[in-house]
Amino acid sequence: MKLYKCSGCGKVIETLPKCCSEDMVFNEEENQFECYMGPNCGYLPLDDLKCEECCKN
Repeated sequence: MKLYKCSGCGKVIETLPKCCSEDMVFNEEENQFECYMGPNCGYLPLDDLKCEECCKN
């Protein structure tokens, strides 16, 4: 199982937000999946996810 870390602070993300699991798209230009992390962060690649605290800032 892959461990996801926040690209902002390095904190381990133990649970992906519900909005991420419900709204995931494939970015053909970047050839990667992106997940919607809410209105503050928008769509982020899976390798660049941010924790809720970093998205608020």
